[in-house]
Amino acid sequence: MPRLFLLSTLLAIPLVLGACAIPTSRSNIVVLTDSKAVVEPCRQIGEIDGASELHSILVLDKARDATLARLKIRAADMGGTHVLTPVADIKWKGPSTKGIVYKCGA
Repeated sequence: MPRLFLLSTLLAIPLVLGACAIPTSRSNIVVLTDSKAVVEPCRQIGEIDGASELHSILVLDKARDATLARLKIRAADMGGTHVLTPVADIKWKGPSTKGIVYKCGA
């Protein structure tokens, strides 16, 4: 019985880790904002979504943290420095997890 438990646990780890958003040094510098004034002088790159399949089963605070991390990671992958998103508002309760990616500065 312990072997079966260990095996099922080991098989579940990749599923759990696959749902995690792991920040990188590139994504840590991305700024999230809900203020258009912050991104006015910047160049728009594109749109992204911070949604996850697990969003509906996560506690709201954890879902917001994970959504913020995914937005930062996806923006960094596009070469962006800022994301305009309603998720940046501390009072965000959903449902929108989308954002617009901008490149600011040089």
